[in-house]
Amino acid sequence: MLISLSKKLTFLAMPKAASTSIEVALLPHCDIAFINNPRVKHIRYRRYKRFILPYIDQSGFGPLETTCLFREPTDWLFSWYCYRARDKIKNKPQSTADMTFDEFVSRYMAEEPSISDIGRASRFVVDHDGKPAINHIFRYENLPAYSNFLEERFEDILDLAHLNRSPKREFTLSPQLKSQLEGYLAPEYEIYEIARTA
Repeated sequence: MLISLSKKLTFLAMPKAASTSIEVALLPHCDIAFINNPRVKHIRYRRYKRFILPYIDQSGFGPLETTCLFREPTDWLFSWYCYRARDKIKNKPQSTADMTFDEFVSRYMAEEPSISDIGRASRFVVDHDGKPAINHIFRYENLPAYSNFLEERFEDILDLAHLNRSPKREFTLSPQLKSQLEGYLAPEYEIYEIARTA
């Protein structure tokens, strides 16, 4: 998570949505940075509102707007599947190295702890009422539009080079599981549909 007090903007770093690339580009322009450790880097909106925003407001720097990227939900899940295939965690329960995407999806929907600990993308952006609360949610697939938004806000040219790539894997998902997954991820797809494309 990055905060620019002068530009009145907080970037909330959704996991598996170019957060490292955006962090590198925005860091020189920001006053407050929660980086490196995933537990602070990927603070979701509700925790930001509860723990961070009161300090900002009490210090006289508010109000701030919020922004993040939101990835197509099945693609977001596939990105996690690829990321967890890396050699560093090959012998850990979270590893997907010897797992098909079908198996990963089935175990995710069954909410097995070693798989479902990645959470839900929808919960990253909603308030306690379950509705999206972030001011500017852009689709990850429209990174150029998001780059334009940030460049206008920060009045600078930003290099959003793609960093932290996961191992490449072939995308295969059975039609039956695809249908089940889309139903399971209905809250995510609702948010994705309203995310900005320009």
